[in-house]
Amino acid sequence: MLEGVYLCLPCVLTNKNLPQMVAAPKNPTLAAFEGIATYVASLQALAYLPISSSTWKARCHAALNGEANQELRRKIPLDTRRLYGAFFTGTKLSRLLLSHSKSVSAESFFYDPTCGMGDLLLAAASLLPLQETPSATLRAWGRQLAGADLHQEFIDGTKARLALLAAERHGVEGISATGHVDHFPLIQVGDGLIPNKNSRRATHLLLNPPFGAVSAPEGCTWASGKVTAAAIFTAATVKELAPNCEVLAILPDVLRSGTFSENWRKAISDIAEVHLVKPYGIFDASADVDVFLLRLTRRGATSKSRQWPATKRMPMRTLGDAFNVCIGRVVPYRDQKVGIEHPYIHPRCVPPWSVMSEFTETRKHQGKAFQPPFVVIRRTSRPEHPYRAVATVITGNLPVAVENHLIVCQPKDGALSSCKRLMQELKSDAVNVFLNDRIRCRHLTVGAVGDIPVSQAN
Repeated sequence: MLEGVYLCLPCVLTNKNLPQMVAAPKNPTLAAFEGIATYVASLQALAYLPISSSTWKARCHAALNGEANQELRRKIPLDTRRLYGAFFTGTKLSRLLLSHSKSVSAESFFYDPTCGMGDLLLAAASLLPLQETPSATLRAWGRQLAGADLHQEFIDGTKARLALLAAERHGVEGISATGHVDHFPLIQVGDGLIPNKNSRRATHLLLNPPFGAVSAPEGCTWASGKVTAAAIFTAATVKELAPNCEVLAILPDVLRSGTFSENWRKAISDIAEVHLVKPYGIFDASADVDVFLLRLTRRGATSKSRQWPATKRMPMRTLGDAFNVCIGRVVPYRDQKVGIEHPYIHPRCVPPWSVMSEFTETRKHQGKAFQPPFVVIRRTSRPEHPYRAVATVITGNLPVAVENHLIVCQPKDGALSSCKRLMQELKSDAVNVFLNDRIRCRHLTVGAVGDIPVSQAN
């Protein structure tokens, strides 16, 4: 996950196609984040030791605004962070997510099942009222904030940062350690996928789940093969919430825009009312994955099911209206070189923005080959690229074997001129703007390409 750590996939499924929450392994590698323990100890000292120092405010501000993430990157190797999915949300993104909440009140109860170092809980606490004293504020927040993470260092860091936030908002330099007790008893080491009283009590669920690829659980009807753990985690967690609980989540963009995520979106719509689906962009430089913000509320038992908000489609002709769109059929590492020998193309050999009629490579292939003319678009595509849909027109007399990292667009009128017009249209700012809104994954999908608006001439 990107906020905290979770290790307990795959899950068991119910007959309603949503995963049950199950326990994490009993012996995870709890020493993985010992390298950040010294930093956490410095946060605790800063929070609970009264200090009269000209640097306290600056140190406190840093601790609440990105320093924890910097220390994590500095002290913990990237491979370890990737293994455990430990990429903290950060102050800016956390506050942006919480700004979309519609129902925060003095009675709100926030639960973050993957709290990490507490960025989302800090954003929630910034919306809660202050009491007469810092200690009274902490006691009140302790009744309204709950969280879980598998690593003690993260739990300790979350509590210290919340104490620092209370001190900063009250305008004091530290909270007296005299008589200090744990002001946050509901923030504990634990597995966020295990149903508990906090998840059932929550009025607001804060969620930044694991993003790594895992195998879909046995019996899952909305996915097969590899799927992002965020899909499984979100469906399982939302299922356990009380009716009308508000969910504020940061999820990988593939769940918003991917063709193969359509069944997941339907599964979520069956149990929750979706209110906000907002693309954000790259999570951060080290995670290097595009995300979106999601706000929804858990349905009650008698609520009517509604579909996930459809991608807005302009009343104009689309690429899919004029072309048959599909993925190339050759999977190099899997397909044997048997069958008919065809001209063969892949992303490394097709020159961008040109017409290709001569082929330097051939390959035996038993599956479908494509009869020119057609257009191929590179599937690898990122919002920061100068062109999202890099295209090449393929001509010739013989069927061509196409690698699966290319998207094939065959003109329904069979005309080479239609292919050339399409290539020119794809090299436009309008297409970039459309795709940057439609899909922010690192790979284009057939659905996104098919939705590209094109001129009536095609």
